[in-house]
Amino acid sequence: MNPEWPLILFTFFLCLSGGILGAQGLLTVLGKGKKMQNVALIAALATLVIGGICVFMHLQHWERIFNAFGALLAGNGYGVSGITLELWGCVVEFIAIALFFLFARRAEDGVAPKWAGILAIIVGLALPMVTGDSYLMPSLPTWDTPLLIVYYLTNTIFMGGLAALVIAGLTGDVEVRDFMVKTALVGAVAQLVIVLVYAIVINGSAATYSADIAFYFDPTLPDVPMVDRAAVVGSLLAGSNAVMFWLGAIIVGIIAPAAILWLGKGKDGQQLAVYAGGAGVCCIIGGIIWRVLLYSAAMHIFALF
Repeated sequence: MNPEWPLILFTFFLCLSGGILGAQGLLTVLGKGKKMQNVALIAALATLVIGGICVFMHLQHWERIFNAFGALLAGNGYGVSGITLELWGCVVEFIAIALFFLFARRAEDGVAPKWAGILAIIVGLALPMVTGDSYLMPSLPTWDTPLLIVYYLTNTIFMGGLAALVIAGLTGDVEVRDFMVKTALVGAVAQLVIVLVYAIVINGSAATYSADIAFYFDPTLPDVPMVDRAAVVGSLLAGSNAVMFWLGAIIVGIIAPAAILWLGKGKDGQQLAVYAGGAGVCCIIGGIIWRVLLYSAAMHIFALF
């Protein structure tokens, strides 16, 4: 499949937004993160809006998405479609951010109550998982696995931890450093495991495609042979996409940012922001590359062309 850039950017920004919101919620529950609170909420909201704009670029009639609200209330089944759940998820995250901000403003110490932090954690982690669930479909075996949902979750934790460290460094909120470094490293290790397992599963999935189609001819494509299913799904580990996978998704996207973060774990202020920002850039590059590879290795269940 050709990469759908609006959807790639949409899932990326949603994971980033959910990660920032979840990280700030976790810090609030622990009684930390007061200095970075407002900046984190603004960053979570900004990335949520950007992600929402990206997904609209994928729709030919974007105005029809708002029918989802009526469909859910009507109970006709269309209210629980993938794109509808994504829309409702974005709305719920916006409400969670707004409640977090409003109750923080009302508090005498300027810190949101712990229940707002718990809500932020739940919403921040749930939205990327709901997004991943919307892409599970039997017609695309490469995507039709819970590993996709778990990947979005680990990517959310990894990027959220790195983004929180950047914000902490810029706002001088030193007390959150050690905990967020551990959070980001846990996310990195989890993402590394999931991506490797996911790639291995894809590599061995050729038999899941319809192999009983012995003959096929498309008069509009007379000189195009049938798809070599094993070559497509096997392209990640040792095929045409192996360099992009190992160098981009694994080394640049996971190992390098974890190493950079480890080197900068004792830094403060702007130095912390620089190290975490460099790790974040690597993580972003690797995350986008992996999303592109998920398109490259995806075929319809009837892999004819």
